[in-house]
Amino acid sequence: MSSSTSDVSVLIPFSDGNLEEEQQLLRCPLVKVLKVEFSNINGNERLLDYVQRVKKIVRENSINNVLALSDISTFVHSAIARDFHSVPGPSVEACFLAFHKAYTRQYMDPAANTTPYAVVDLDSPTMLTGAKQALSKVGFPAFVKPATGFASVGVKKVTSHGEMRSVLQNLRTMRDKYPNFLSAPSASFFRSFYEEYVDITKYPLALRDVVIVEPFMDAENFYTVDGCVIDGKIVHWAITDSLRYDEQDARFVTMICPTTLNDDQQKPIWDLYDAVMTRMIQFGFNNSFAHIEVFQMKDKQLKLIEINARASRHHQALYSVCFEKGRMDYVSMSAGRGIQHTPPIPTGKHGIMYLVKFRELERAGNLMDFGQIEKLKTDPDVRFILTAGPDEVMTDFFGSTGAHFCIVLAYGNTRTEAVRKLAEVLLLTVKKTEKLTYPMSNVA
Repeated sequence: MSSSTSDVSVLIPFSDGNLEEEQQLLRCPLVKVLKVEFSNINGNERLLDYVQRVKKIVRENSINNVLALSDISTFVHSAIARDFHSVPGPSVEACFLAFHKAYTRQYMDPAANTTPYAVVDLDSPTMLTGAKQALSKVGFPAFVKPATGFASVGVKKVTSHGEMRSVLQNLRTMRDKYPNFLSAPSASFFRSFYEEYVDITKYPLALRDVVIVEPFMDAENFYTVDGCVIDGKIVHWAITDSLRYDEQDARFVTMICPTTLNDDQQKPIWDLYDAVMTRMIQFGFNNSFAHIEVFQMKDKQLKLIEINARASRHHQALYSVCFEKGRMDYVSMSAGRGIQHTPPIPTGKHGIMYLVKFRELERAGNLMDFGQIEKLKTDPDVRFILTAGPDEVMTDFFGSTGAHFCIVLAYGNTRTEAVRKLAEVLLLTVKKTEKLTYPMSNVA
């Protein structure tokens, strides 16, 4: 700890200042954290504008670590790592391939040849013809999602050509009305960044607004699989389970930790993770967390859904309770400094993470009781992650799963206790239960 090589000044992009988080990072036991800088994008800044501003912060504050906690922040991390050799991190290309769903399928999915998919260009004059060709290849029902969206924004199940036409028109409208919406940014938001940092000759779809069309998968189970690559070595972190909502198009929304799978059942899932991460490493992925989302079909085949090349606040909120040394941020800040890491050890605690998604949004305080939330913050078995205050009027965005401004985490000594605790918290805090995309009846 006395060596200057262990001294870290960390930047967290796309984040507003958070005193509690800052204090936790300053207590990192693996390295001496000298400084924590938070930075967020301004107004109508494009990605490259923001990266250029962040580079100035890096220079002026001697930043030597970037903590990426959202999909889009991986581009800031990887760009800084490219331009500042003192900052460990992944390549821009690897992060781009994880982020752009069409190229994820092409380059990262070991089963890409066995799972049909197609791409439709929203700006093409032959968009509707392209949509018909895509559906001819994929079949009905199909699942449509923006190639650069996350948090399930804009995803939709379609069962006819008419529904497909409506989905594409709605996605165009969302893109035109909210080009800088950070959960599904338009190509214009990325364009100058991609021209600077990505080989657009190799990846021409980077400059287009496209959607990916896939078969709707009637999956039996859904798993989130977390790990990291530190100094070129893959380290397994955790597999989490999920509740299933059969009445929804997107049927899985929760994370439950630890998994009920035994070692033999986990092995093929970890094998898939290793196969994906080996491909990521070949494209320059290093010194970062990454998780994959996986469907398990009724015949036990595994299907890669997506890759997220970063750590996560709400994943960490589970792991820090359910595992000894489970914090992802501490490992991320020690990356590239010769520290060896091993999978975390279970503590015996159980946890569940639930995104409080509403089909229709309005003023946040009309949907949830912020007074009750404040009272429950003293409960050690409950945690809230909020992205809005009670007086903020929330904007609806097109998609199957609704939208959220609150994540609830609940803990217990058993899985049953954790799930029961979550149900109790939702009963106390959700005012308009009829608007929930994922009803509490599945939790109770």
